[in-house]
Amino acid sequence: MLVSSLTTAVTAQEDSDEDEYFDFHTIASLGDSTLGSDPTGYRGPFASVHAANLMELDYYEGAVGGDRSWTLIEAGRHTTIADNYSEGTLVTIMIGAWDFIDSDAQIVKGDYSFISNLEENMTIILDTLTESNIDVLVWTLPNMSFLPFLTQIFPTEKHEFFTEASIQWADTLNRLADSYGDNVQVFDLLNASDDLLQNQEARTISGNEVVAPPVMCDKNCIMIDSLHPTSVGQGLLANYMMEAINEKFPKSTGDYPLLSQDELLSLADFNSSSEEAVKLTIEGDLTQACFDWTSTGYRDMYITISIDGEDVEIPSYVGFNTEQCSQSTHVMYTGSRVINVVTDITNNLTLNHFFSIWGKNLSSTQIMDHEVEEGDSLELIVDLVEYEGDWENIPVEGVISIEIIYTSARVAEYPSEDGESVPGFSAIIALASILGAIVVSRREE
Repeated sequence: MLVSSLTTAVTAQEDSDEDEYFDFHTIASLGDSTLGSDPTGYRGPFASVHAANLMELDYYEGAVGGDRSWTLIEAGRHTTIADNYSEGTLVTIMIGAWDFIDSDAQIVKGDYSFISNLEENMTIILDTLTESNIDVLVWTLPNMSFLPFLTQIFPTEKHEFFTEASIQWADTLNRLADSYGDNVQVFDLLNASDDLLQNQEARTISGNEVVAPPVMCDKNCIMIDSLHPTSVGQGLLANYMMEAINEKFPKSTGDYPLLSQDELLSLADFNSSSEEAVKLTIEGDLTQACFDWTSTGYRDMYITISIDGEDVEIPSYVGFNTEQCSQSTHVMYTGSRVINVVTDITNNLTLNHFFSIWGKNLSSTQIMDHEVEEGDSLELIVDLVEYEGDWENIPVEGVISIEIIYTSARVAEYPSEDGESVPGFSAIIALASILGAIVVSRREE
């Protein structure tokens, strides 16, 4: 475990010359949904937006939820900024969280080789930006062993591997930034987030404590879900980032201001009580139901669909922007394997509701466009146990993982000759091992 700093944590590559100042007109964000791309609108303003307001600059949101380092490059989000902006632009970028999550099965074995690919991709991004005379404040990742998304899955003894990987990535990023001189600086989010998590004073606003993970809530916690900061969490991070900007990209007329205690208080609601919350009831067809995410909680559920050994990709944001409403009861929110399931409504949600919203078939005799014929098999595995209940009403209450495996008679009779694992199979095995460890640990408690 890292020792937290009781002061604002920033990492300097080189001491800036006393006479060197920076004059910006725009802040642009890049990376994942911690810096932008919130379709629900309940996790902002983002730290970069706060920075733009405090610095009185224009703001461009280039961050997209779920971005990996390679998807950012493939989409050309860095080149879009480089082509349209130049000197006077400060890009704030945090990328790599999803690279970590995608590599979780490797990390818990002490294999951190994915960091090399992450460094290569970051180099491509930084090269493109700096060639357009753009300055960059690149964020390290927080200590990923504190991320609820991961700690909810992996047993405690595996968490140290995420800490070590986080430290290695921070060291790599500092070394990489050094090669760009003053144009690329590092905001040490790793130590800043440790400070918020471990130092009660750092998250206390006018005598009111913002609650740290693993507790999550919509107003007065640092995190609203297993991945993202709340609005007040973003505000607290914004002040750490502003300290870094003042040190690394100073302006000639003095320091930029920070968010005041009153401004931070406005992002929370310490006068409210979770006990006062009324449980929401959704009437009518659940597949068309709408609700307000700002007053609704949810949890993660993991789903894997395999058709003849091929992993089926589930698109993100299933349920958003339907003809009926902008937010449906189930939402594919964090990526291709995670469904966010609403937890505080009175209706009994089922897996069938999600498939209905998705517009895909699910029954004991059909999955997607594949009907189960003689010799075919269709398995539904819920938390590692084969499901034997009603396929028309598959419950998801308390469920952690669901696996749907369809194998046609042709594949069953003539399996892959090379004997290699099919795409997605290793992920299924890894998840099974993880869930098994969780079951064991809970039984031992």
